[in-house]
Amino acid sequence: MDPRQKQEQIGLFPATLSTPGAAGVEAIIIEARRTRDAALADRVQRGFTFLRRAIVAVGQAVFSWPQRRATYQRLHDLSDRELSDIGLTRGEISRVFDPDFRIPTRPANANAPARGRVQAA
Repeated sequence: MDPRQKQEQIGLFPATLSTPGAAGVEAIIIEARRTRDAALADRVQRGFTFLRRAIVAVGQAVFSWPQRRATYQRLHDLSDRELSDIGLTRGEISRVFDPDFRIPTRPANANAPARGRVQAA
């Protein structure tokens, strides 16, 4: 490659793309540092936000543990008949505390009456 530019090639590039002076280089360096510092501050802020959320989640789990354990024990102490009355089976007791757990709309016992309806005598 020839490092010299021909006169026709020089006319293709606008004057603003010429090599910046010392002041222009300094301005570019300052802007790069500001951008880097802003990105670093954003990462640190997101890290602290994640840490805060993790601490709150652990705190809530520790705080609610005795109540959850007592509820689990009460459900475990119920008979199969009592569990079917509230729409649960013994196998579902461990899943009661899952966030996506829903009590089934149809009773576990197919012969049981539908909820909210009174059986005619």
